[in-house]
Amino acid sequence: MPKPPAFLPSLRATLDWRWLCLNAGVVLVVFAVAVASPHWPVFHPQTAPLWAAMGVGLAALVRGGLGLVPAVFLGLFLALWQGAMALNLSLALALGASAGLALAARTLQLTAFDPALLRRRDVHRLLGAVVGGAFVAAVAGEAGLWLWGSEVRPAPLAMFLQWWAADAVGLLLVAVPLLTLLLPNTRLARLARPGRDAVVLALIALACGGLAFAARRSGHETLWLALAYVPHLLLAGLVRRVGIAIASWATCALGLAAIVATGYSFGPFAALAPESAFPLLWGYVVTLLAITLLVHALASELRLLEARWRLALDGTGLGVAEWRLDRHDNEATAQWQALLGSESGAPERWLSQVYPDDHPALLRALEQLRAGQVQSVQQELRVRGDEGWRWLELRLLTAERDAKGRAVRLVATAEETSSRRDALERERLSASLFQHLHEGLLITDAELRVLDANPAYSQILGVPRHELMGTVPSLLRPAPPDPLARQQRSAMWDSLRATGGWRGEFVERRRSGEACTLAATISTVKGPDGALKYHVLVISDITESRLQRDRLERQAHFDELTRLPNRARLQELLAAAMRAADGDGYLLVVCYIDLDRFKPVNDRFGHAAGDRLLVELAGRLRGTLRSNEIWSDAAGRIGGDEFVLLLRAATMEEARLAVQRVLRVVTQPYVIDVALDPVLVTASLGATVYPLDHSDADTLLRHADHAMYGAKQAGRNGYQFFDPEHRRRTEERVMAIGRVQEALDRDEFLLYYQPKVDMRSGRVLGMEALLRWNHPQHGLIAPLQFVPLIENTGLSARIGDWVIGQALDHLAQWRRDGLDLSVSVNVTARHLQETDFAQRLSELLARHAEPLATSLELEILETAAQADIDATSELLTRCRSLGVRFALDDFGTGYSTLSYLKRLPVDVLKIDRSFVHHMLDDAQDRAIVEGVIGLARTFQCVVVAEGVESPAQARTLLDLGCNIGQGTGIAMPMPAATVAGWVREYRGLFALAAAGTPGATVYRIAGQPGE
Repeated sequence: MPKPPAFLPSLRATLDWRWLCLNAGVVLVVFAVAVASPHWPVFHPQTAPLWAAMGVGLAALVRGGLGLVPAVFLGLFLALWQGAMALNLSLALALGASAGLALAARTLQLTAFDPALLRRRDVHRLLGAVVGGAFVAAVAGEAGLWLWGSEVRPAPLAMFLQWWAADAVGLLLVAVPLLTLLLPNTRLARLARPGRDAVVLALIALACGGLAFAARRSGHETLWLALAYVPHLLLAGLVRRVGIAIASWATCALGLAAIVATGYSFGPFAALAPESAFPLLWGYVVTLLAITLLVHALASELRLLEARWRLALDGTGLGVAEWRLDRHDNEATAQWQALLGSESGAPERWLSQVYPDDHPALLRALEQLRAGQVQSVQQELRVRGDEGWRWLELRLLTAERDAKGRAVRLVATAEETSSRRDALERERLSASLFQHLHEGLLITDAELRVLDANPAYSQILGVPRHELMGTVPSLLRPAPPDPLARQQRSAMWDSLRATGGWRGEFVERRRSGEACTLAATISTVKGPDGALKYHVLVISDITESRLQRDRLERQAHFDELTRLPNRARLQELLAAAMRAADGDGYLLVVCYIDLDRFKPVNDRFGHAAGDRLLVELAGRLRGTLRSNEIWSDAAGRIGGDEFVLLLRAATMEEARLAVQRVLRVVTQPYVIDVALDPVLVTASLGATVYPLDHSDADTLLRHADHAMYGAKQAGRNGYQFFDPEHRRRTEERVMAIGRVQEALDRDEFLLYYQPKVDMRSGRVLGMEALLRWNHPQHGLIAPLQFVPLIENTGLSARIGDWVIGQALDHLAQWRRDGLDLSVSVNVTARHLQETDFAQRLSELLARHAEPLATSLELEILETAAQADIDATSELLTRCRSLGVRFALDDFGTGYSTLSYLKRLPVDVLKIDRSFVHHMLDDAQDRAIVEGVIGLARTFQCVVVAEGVESPAQARTLLDLGCNIGQGTGIAMPMPAATVAGWVREYRGLFALAAAGTPGATVYRIAGQPGE
């Protein structure tokens, strides 16, 4: 039902058709009830219609809201006006009645009035509001009558009181049925369930009232009066069974019947005088209303109270049952039914659910109760549940006895105790564990005062439990005297505050003063509000295990003989020392010491004497160690007579002085037997300095070991520092050699060829093979950049063999192409010095079917030839027997004598390019070139000029008697694939012209840069 938001409806509410229909309905109902209301003779005829219509108006305002006040006012006004009442008087009476109704409805609204009248306070609020509203209406009506009423008026006070009483009674008589009628059906269903007996009671009450007030004066008024009060009893029973709804309508009907009958001289009150009849009538109607309202309120409160107690019992999990032993009247709550699976409290209904072993004790208890021997019985038993047997606590109480003292009515309660029994069992188990736990367990409050301690705690520390109670244990005191202990306690409390727990080890003293090591776990326990409640301390005595662990640790980290750190422990110390050096900026000197000729001491004096010497040496090394508040030196034995020292130094000079001091201490005489002379033992010491040698720990030890071996090779009894830069260069060279080896394995090498031509005839005589490295990232690399790396390695010979083999393959291919060429190959000194050089050369030549030896020319450097003139001469002779020719390369740059040259069986002398390059402008270089050409004629050798770059140089060489030349002026080095094409297209170096003649033509083949 829509409810307007204010006292007067808003424009929107006014335009709402539902709201209009509601207001129209209220106007019509109020108007109709006012017109049809009975007229009491005691009232002025013009005021009689108000009393019943006001009850309708109050119900409408309470249920529909104060927005219906205009509709109620309009209905009352129309009813008064149509009865020929003056306009002013009609307005006054209707306005006063409407004001009283609005006041009553507003009062009920503010007091949270419940129309169901379930409590006495709601009845009181309704009565107060009705009396107040009726008072306002009566005052307004009285004022209107005095101003605009008729000339006939009763006494003012009597008129006012009767008017007030009539309005109040009418409001209650009519409003209550309408208020309860408008309750939701679900609300009515909760109050009561009407049945056939309720209808019968209502009909009997109406019949009795109708019969009593339908009789005329006959002299039996007393009988009719008694019959008129019978409905009071019937209405009380009706209210008790079905609530206020039906009973209020019956009360309204009876009240209206009494009023109408008395007004028309019927019923028991009509025989009396008016001044006596109407007060009795008022009392009769008021008693009807009082019985209906009060009995309903009391019955409703009883129902609510019962429902509340049932809800409370169900909330506690307590099932309640009651049964009478004399007539088997049983009742049980829903919780009882859930626990015992029976809707009745009688034992014969639920005894079958009880565990068989619990039957005898339960039956004896019931028999004792029946016989009156005991007042109550309490017993735990098991009953069948959905998931097996569960425990219940059953209490039986005698509520009523007969004259012989036997129980007549019993009350029983049942409560499930499975969880409680489990909790008790866990509590017993916890208590047993607390007492028999091997670990010490102590519980304190938030202020660290001891609440309890188990026997193991007292046994571990030797302190009786009664002395601990209420004190603060020493393990939890925040400020012990020892600084290390204070630091540990500070970390412990930080952990407790952050995480609620801490685990660690304590060193504590027992009552006897003996020190012990305890493993402790401390936890905090908080209450439901999150505040700290308890501290739990668990300790176990790990003294023996700690001693055993220390022994194992010493065995794992220390040398058994010298008690110095072993290799594993030394690794840890070295890593820590490196971190400290990074942090404080000191130099860390890693020393590797090895005794010189220690084995003869063992052989001469025995191993026991050698062990004594090592023990004394370890003591001396400890004496050389220094320490301060920042760092400490360290010494360790890594096996046999080898020791390692970790020394700190600020400078390299300090590091050298420290090493010298250690050697002086080590080389002092050792007394290994008092009966023998002291033994002199020296040592070799190698050292490396971190972070100058910025390596890892293992590499530092290895570098120090290398330096120690260097000291031994230098004569022993000394020291040597590792050179990281030399090591770096060596490693780089090794890596470079390895890369050259990879290049050979991956076929990254190739040969370029530079022609040798007869400059006079223009004929191509041969090709010189030049090695190139086709690097994947850097392109072509000349041999001067990598050959020196492998000059003194076996790789030099392998690459030399590869070059000879490749050159022979290319020569064979050119021969098949019709070219008559020779090939010259440079041979390094290391390659030439290989003992099987001649053998491998023979094998390379033998791989080809055609004879190639006479077309192969091996070029050797002048410096390589004079290294061992006899061996070289013999080797060249063996190779010449194969048909191979030899050329002496870069002739004139070495220091060979003519006797050396005479002994070498060479076929070709090659003039070094440096002389050819400067011979046009340097007389000395020209003289050297002339000399070499002359020597070649003397020793019957062919002479070849290297580095020919211009026609002028070529013409000069021809004038001096050198016909063969090679150089960039003739052709750049070229790949093997382009040689055949170049040879076929070559037409000579220049036309015949004077040296340096302008316009001389030079033909060049584009190629790569020089060798």
